[in-house]
Amino acid sequence: MPSLLYPAHSQVMSETSSVDVDADRDGKKMGEGLRQRSQRLIVRLQQMQREMESNASSNDLSANQVVNPLQPQICWAEARPHPNQSQPSARSNSRQAIPYGVPVSAPAPVAMPLPYHVAFATYQATMQIPCVQPLSHMHVVSSPSHRLMAKKKSKRTLRNEVEALQDMVKHLSHLSPDVNAYACQLIRKNEILSQLEWSQTRSEAQPQQVGYQGRHRHDSEVSATNNGSHVQQHPKLGRRQRNRKKNDGSGSNGTQSQKTELEAMRSYINKIVQRYVGMDHKLSEDLIFKGNFSDLEAHAQRLVAAGYGRIVEEEIRVNRKNNRQAFIIMSTDREALERDGIVLLPVARRYAFEGDKVRAFVLNPDTQGSSKTAEPSSGGITGGKPSLSLADGEELSDDTESQGSESDTDNVVVISSDNCPKAFVIAITKQTELRQIVGTISFTNPTKLCDDQLFYKFRPYDLRVPMVYVPKDACAAHIGNKQQIDVSGLLYLANILETDCNGHCIAELIQPVGRVGNLDDELKAILFHNGLRDIKPFEQRFNDIYSQPSPPISQDDLHQRKDLRKMCIFTIDPMTARDLDDAVSIEKLGDNEYEIGVHISDVSHFLIEDNELDNIVKERSTSIYLANEVIHMLPQSLCMRCSLLPGEDKFAFSVFWRMNGEGVMLQKEPEFCRTVINSCSQFAYEHAQKIIDNPNERFTENDFPTILNGFNPDDIRNRVLWLHDIASSIRKTRLDNGALTINNAKLRFVLDPISGEPLSFEVEKQREANRLIEEFMLLANQAVARFIHESFPDIAVLRNHPPPLTKSLKALREKFLALGFELDYSSSKALQESMVRLCNEAPNPVAMNACLSQLLMKPMARATYFCSEGKSEPADLWHYALSIPIYTHFTSPIRRYPDIMVHRLLAAGLKYCTPPRRTPDDLHTLTKLANERKYNAKMAGDDSANLYFKRYVHNKQGIYMRAVVIEIFQHMMNVVTLESGHVISINYKMQKVLVDTHGAPNYILIAERNLKQSPRKLQLLSVVPICLIIWDKKLTGFLKMGEHI
Repeated sequence: MPSLLYPAHSQVMSETSSVDVDADRDGKKMGEGLRQRSQRLIVRLQQMQREMESNASSNDLSANQVVNPLQPQICWAEARPHPNQSQPSARSNSRQAIPYGVPVSAPAPVAMPLPYHVAFATYQATMQIPCVQPLSHMHVVSSPSHRLMAKKKSKRTLRNEVEALQDMVKHLSHLSPDVNAYACQLIRKNEILSQLEWSQTRSEAQPQQVGYQGRHRHDSEVSATNNGSHVQQHPKLGRRQRNRKKNDGSGSNGTQSQKTELEAMRSYINKIVQRYVGMDHKLSEDLIFKGNFSDLEAHAQRLVAAGYGRIVEEEIRVNRKNNRQAFIIMSTDREALERDGIVLLPVARRYAFEGDKVRAFVLNPDTQGSSKTAEPSSGGITGGKPSLSLADGEELSDDTESQGSESDTDNVVVISSDNCPKAFVIAITKQTELRQIVGTISFTNPTKLCDDQLFYKFRPYDLRVPMVYVPKDACAAHIGNKQQIDVSGLLYLANILETDCNGHCIAELIQPVGRVGNLDDELKAILFHNGLRDIKPFEQRFNDIYSQPSPPISQDDLHQRKDLRKMCIFTIDPMTARDLDDAVSIEKLGDNEYEIGVHISDVSHFLIEDNELDNIVKERSTSIYLANEVIHMLPQSLCMRCSLLPGEDKFAFSVFWRMNGEGVMLQKEPEFCRTVINSCSQFAYEHAQKIIDNPNERFTENDFPTILNGFNPDDIRNRVLWLHDIASSIRKTRLDNGALTINNAKLRFVLDPISGEPLSFEVEKQREANRLIEEFMLLANQAVARFIHESFPDIAVLRNHPPPLTKSLKALREKFLALGFELDYSSSKALQESMVRLCNEAPNPVAMNACLSQLLMKPMARATYFCSEGKSEPADLWHYALSIPIYTHFTSPIRRYPDIMVHRLLAAGLKYCTPPRRTPDDLHTLTKLANERKYNAKMAGDDSANLYFKRYVHNKQGIYMRAVVIEIFQHMMNVVTLESGHVISINYKMQKVLVDTHGAPNYILIAERNLKQSPRKLQLLSVVPICLIIWDKKLTGFLKMGEHI
């Protein structure tokens, strides 16, 4: 590149580049590319400006007409200096602030070859260009803006500079056809300029706007699309189908952006195929993709014929934390070893969204090319930041935009270590309806996607969705007359309208949700984000139905119910529980014989199938447990009517077993019946645990909650101890039979009663009292599942848990083998025994347990509800984690609708009522909805806990914790905190310590900047102190040296 920049500017860029070499390539390469674009654009603009001035001089323009005091003055060089010739001493290390003026003498043209050798139609291969020189009589001025150049610029600043330069080029191109034609050729021929977005110039076809009004995705979908649809038609709010316009990118009217996307697609396909065959093998010409998007099918067929892979039609899944990475399911057999296909570039998946069905080519697995990604790369040394603060204008993370360059692809491939076969999408055969998304928007600093239209950036909560853009003109109604401070950091619900050829999602705003930072608004956004927007408070009339006190139990009520109100029945729940679904009882019948009862609230007595309230409740399907509140599935008054509160007569469904003190059944089948109970006390787990920990202590009434119905503390103490002994025996037998237990931390917050801010948190502990209740609830669910399936084999509502992904467990086993640990995953029993053994063998059992719990959750499938119709194979009913042949949910009808359906089946099986009227098809639909609602509710609960934890860290201005390493990559690693169970991503480039990544993904080395201590090796299972802070509104971790905090 000709040296047309001031030396100080060149030096700053050089120093920045040298830092980038040692920094994280994944994050820095994009910034370096932008710096290069900025440099080259400056050179081009200087060149064109001089040509214009030369033309102006030849046309006898006056000096005053061309003076621009804001730009540096230039003089024309008399001769072109030799590259090795020393520069004039007048050039200093500071950029000069010199007014721009006309040439001081007659120009002496210099023949200088262009940095890119291209043949122009209207220009020669060499051009007469000026050489920038400072004037000797001018002093060097270091303005604040120039001092800022000495600092590393943020990506946002660089993008703004590039956009400003683009805008200048566009305006210059309108001055004359020659300048316009030359600009077009420069853009087309230069690989940096061609990656930018440009409108069509006058030398090409008819002018066409690029962006929101004109750009549609060049998909070759098999499914039909409307070629003439445009976003300016403003679809109705209910429209959720994405607009797409077929365009293969080959026509003369294709925009430069489309051509750039096509080039990225070609490069990606050729690169993954080349790596498949090996870098030392040359691809034949017919296997190098040079065509358009419409040629993808033919090229994929040629690759198949060459034996390189196969074509599949499957759904695509997008990485929840990285929308550049997507997967194509290659096998539904969870015990198969075949890995999913991976697509590493958004354009290579044709910008398909999560759940779209695609036709794709997938390379064969286990090749020499793909295996190379698992080897340690060349690595580098990064980190070493002097403080936990960003430079002026520097950003922590990249924008989650969709478009990517080849350098992005390289980075992704390098850090991909799971050997998934690479793939590309030929076409989208079936689109999903895009659900509405929630995100943040600030009605400030709009971005140009085309010549004359501005867009505001909308950052979705769902990271699978790339950056979304909302037209500025469409936001006027939302902005109104609000001040600047009132239009920043807002939460909105939006509807995606279309995706343009560059992967930009264009959307319209639907409604405001609130403001970032407000806890109530953020919780509301969490519900919206997790598909729970339709969960609204019940109308008052539904609460009024059960607002009056319960009527006394009548003889009609007892006609089909056992009266157990004089039995010693009590509840054991969390201290703050209000919805008391279940109670327990035990009576000693002989020397070693007991009758144990589980009593579940009979919600189905009040909630009649298919009435108005039932149809509302079935849509809600579950209660939602947020960090600060519970959103009940039932109206609050019905919750209280059904809750097994002490001293109140309640309807229940009871299950009884007879067994000895070792938990061995003394009768073949349990007894089921409807009952009326009156709980004598509301115990918390802490009370029961106190009894278990002190079995010989004589407790008084002051030690426990109020005990009613004539019972005393000894009555409760004896029963808790009997239940504990039997539950322990049942648990041991269950684990011996292959049950698997994986416990992840669950946080509970103490909130300020006035502000609602979190004051502290604690991890809920699973102790013997919790396990006591768990064992008897599991026993009741199994018993009911067998009964309803035998009674109604086609309409039983059951729960299934498939086996985990064998391929993921295999990879995990190999990781532990490298450290000398043996992980056996041949069965659930073997896996459970391995977990116990590894924790006992590990130097730090707590760290080993935290690591295993996190890593084993990934390959595990989600348990799901299903209707038993057509399920005749044992594998269809088997529950992997519990290692039992059949299972359902019966014990929590106040908070789960499937339990209510099970109660109705149980009542019908016992001849209390007629069978439910819902058909198998109805039940398939309801169980599918229940699965979705349960998962969404869980995610909302987790998100709310994370929100409050982030708020806690923010209020504390940072906290220190210990964490165990669970995954290492080339540019970051994941750790799980031992005190809270949070998975934290550690970005190497942001660290104060130096990070040597030459050994990644096997290990990294960290050292202090002053090197006072020897470098420390971190690998899987290493425990390291970290500091957690909130940075750029994200929970961010920083490594600390030393073994202890």
